[in-house]
Amino acid sequence: MHLLSLTTDHLRIPLGKPGRVSLSDPKPTGPDTVDLVLVRVDTDAGVTGLGFTYVLGPGATAVRGLIDAEIAPVVSGEDPRDTDRLFAKAATRFRGVGFTGLAARAYSAVDIALWDLKAKAAGVPLFRLLGNARAAAPFFVSDLATPGRSAADVVKAAKPLLKLGATGLRVEVGTGDLRADADRVREISDGLGEDASVSVAADGRFDLGTAEALTHFFEDIGVDWFEDPIPTADTLGYQKLANLMEVPLAVGSSFDTRERFFRVIRDGMVRTIRPDVCRIGGITPLLKVATVAEAFQVSVSPVRLPEVGTHLACGLGVVPHVDTVSWFADVFTGGPKPESGKLVPPAEAGLGLVLTESAVARWRVSSR
Repeated sequence: MHLLSLTTDHLRIPLGKPGRVSLSDPKPTGPDTVDLVLVRVDTDAGVTGLGFTYVLGPGATAVRGLIDAEIAPVVSGEDPRDTDRLFAKAATRFRGVGFTGLAARAYSAVDIALWDLKAKAAGVPLFRLLGNARAAAPFFVSDLATPGRSAADVVKAAKPLLKLGATGLRVEVGTGDLRADADRVREISDGLGEDASVSVAADGRFDLGTAEALTHFFEDIGVDWFEDPIPTADTLGYQKLANLMEVPLAVGSSFDTRERFFRVIRDGMVRTIRPDVCRIGGITPLLKVATVAEAFQVSVSPVRLPEVGTHLACGLGVVPHVDTVSWFADVFTGGPKPESGKLVPPAEAGLGLVLTESAVARWRVSSR
């Protein structure tokens, strides 16, 4: 089997949620759309693969350009099942400028398409190809509790999802008003009740002293983890937090290399890592990270993308649950579905996703 062609598309999808905030401007700001770059790979065996990557903010046009101009020639004519070899070949292609940032984000779309095709060629859903650890996985919600949204609104929006089986919410903090952040987390936790979990994500917005104070507050509330409380470059700060915190630390949503994950896993500072399959370069490097994490008894909780994350959680024992956002619910049909309180991956071969052509036409940025 060999790749004959690679084609791309670019969509801009409204998020439809109250906005985010920045420390420089505590009013709701940030992107109200998310860009989705789609990749389709075709083979001489008649098997096709569908992949995608997302971009919040600028850069999607550059990502698409990198795929078309630089990555397509790397994989053209190759056997798409050779995912490790093709990842290494792509990394070598970008060695001069570094295989991080937009290059890794661009390749992730191709890598996901290759894994979709690889599972289709084997005639099995992707989660079975990855290991078939479980038939369904618990899930939590990450796109409701953005800093620009009130606690009451978050709780109201979350209740129907909890009835479907969601275990809880990921709450974003870092508005610049520490008391408001703390009060909001408590209000959300109280509003959801004791049976719902709450994890807190700060995206590295706090200094060490502030993070220390918040950890004691979160211990009283009983949050599940505190994600990226301080800048990820502050290794000594994380060591101090790990020694004093009872709330588990989680890091990695902004990591763009496997090596950064390997270091924090080896140092024993965290109990959960949060790789972004699109930021790190795809499923292939994420599997390497998961193998090392399992050896050190560290949980892997991939960021967003339930369309991929459900297969990872059901395929790999080290991935305990699925992080869900509803960003692309109207773009794909056939994705994971809640059943009996858990997310069940599609039974079809590969990712089990089909593009909704009306949505593609509605949100297409440009066509070729």
